[in-house]
Amino acid sequence: MRTLRPRHAAQLGRVTAAIVVAASALLLAGCAGSPDPVASVTPHIRSTTTKTPAATASSSPTATPTPVTLSCDQVLTSDQLGKLVPKLTADSGFTAEKGSNAATAVADAGVACGYRNGTSGNIVAVSIAQPTATDLTSLKNTAIRDSNVVPTYGVPPKVMGYFAADSTSGVAQAFTGAYWIVAESKDFHEPGDASLVMADVIGNLQ
Repeated sequence: MRTLRPRHAAQLGRVTAAIVVAASALLLAGCAGSPDPVASVTPHIRSTTTKTPAATASSSPTATPTPVTLSCDQVLTSDQLGKLVPKLTADSGFTAEKGSNAATAVADAGVACGYRNGTSGNIVAVSIAQPTATDLTSLKNTAIRDSNVVPTYGVPPKVMGYFAADSTSGVAQAFTGAYWIVAESKDFHEPGDASLVMADVIGNLQ
C-alpha cells in the first residue's frame, strides 16, 4: 500500500476544505433564495344596498250601520199620536220580538217603538234603521219581491213605499235616503191603514 507524503496530504486537505466551503455557500444561497410571497389582502367592501320593506296589503274597513239616535217620542210625537184615528199611545214596555223587522232594525243600531191602539188594544210596532249599503239593497229587493208598491207613503223616487199583509198582520215599509222604516200591526189590513203613521214618521226624518 502506497503511503501519502505529508506534503501531498496537506494539499489534499486544503482541496477538501475548499470543496466543503463551496458546497456550504451554495446551500446557504439556496436557502436564502426568493422570499416567501406575501399574501395579498382583498379589502371587504360593505354593501350599500338598502332593503325595501315588503308592501303589506291594506284591508278595507268593515262597513257598519249608522246609528239612529231618535227617541220614541221623536219617532212619533205625542201631538201626532193624539191626532191619529184611531188614537195611539206610547207603550213604554214594548220590546221587539225575536226575528221581527223591529228586532232587525235594533240589531242594525236602529230604534224600535211600540204604540198601542186605544180601540183594539193591538200594538203598532214602528222601527227605523240605517243599515249598511249592502243590507239596505237586500231589504229593498226583498220588499220589491214580497210586497206591493204603495206610492202614497211619499213621493217616489225620494220615498219608495211597500205593503204586504197576511192572516195575522200587515207590514208597511218605506225607503228614503239611507233609512228603512217599518210599521207593523194586526190592525193593518190594507196600505191605507198605515198611511198616517208612515207619513208622520217619514216627516219627522226630513
